[in-house]
Amino acid sequence: MSSPFATLPPELLLLVFSLASSHRPTAVALSLVSHWVRNHVERNLYHTVSLSSSRSLVAFIASLDSKPHAFAHNLVKRLSITALGPISNIDEVLKRCTGVTSLVCGFSVPSYVHCARNLKQSVAPPETTTFRLPIAPHEQHLIALACRDGLDISIISPLVTHLRIQLTPATTFESVARLRELSYLTHLAITYRHGLYGSVNSIKEMLRPVLGEGRLKILVIHVTGAGSEAHSKEIEEWRTDSAPEFIGTSTSTQRCLGYRPPILIIAKRATAAVLPQWEQGDDIWDVGPRHCS
Repeated sequence: MSSPFATLPPELLLLVFSLASSHRPTAVALSLVSHWVRNHVERNLYHTVSLSSSRSLVAFIASLDSKPHAFAHNLVKRLSITALGPISNIDEVLKRCTGVTSLVCGFSVPSYVHCARNLKQSVAPPETTTFRLPIAPHEQHLIALACRDGLDISIISPLVTHLRIQLTPATTFESVARLRELSYLTHLAITYRHGLYGSVNSIKEMLRPVLGEGRLKILVIHVTGAGSEAHSKEIEEWRTDSAPEFIGTSTSTQRCLGYRPPILIIAKRATAAVLPQWEQGDDIWDVGPRHCS
């Protein structure tokens, strides 16, 4: 008995494959059917790439080696790198995937910056070389190792509009204040452990220079740690009526004169890891009621 797909027109087959390949495991299975099918599902297969190990880094680079030069730039739009290294491979992936719009960095930033500067040593001494991320995503998430040693603004795209960072004991007030240098930043998400700085006021003071620029529209606060009465109280402090005083209010007259409206603050307990949320396409910037409860 012949397959019912044999009688379908090619354009209808392509539509079926396109819809089915939006589910990554299905896309992987379809890519093994034939070269013709693989060529038509690769767009979805490479749209979101998550590299969590050295092996996946090496395999991904090997895969790109067999593709046209512009393949990674045109197809890879969402990229996550949480592998520890090799750092040189991380640098190579970033330089190839220049069309990425959303980037998750979970690798050691000091190690990566040091490696990138050494690669430019033939042009100028490492200590005089200005580091710049080789890609310019509009959304960026700095998690795990990327924040362990503090916040290094050089790893952040100057074109970023949506940024998520994690506060750690190594994060300084000065490094957070430098976020005001990001001219296009409108959405900022902060993740920190309950009780890290003693009080919410300490974090508000840390963020004041950034919020004072008046460009932020949404501030998302994720508080991690075991649930407790103190934990709930800390989250509630971000939602109290004192929040407008912290970010500045504006009347209708002031807005007509060029003043920006108050920033929307979304505060909640962090209940899921960042990476799975990102891989599933969850929108942490959604301002619906379920995100404010």
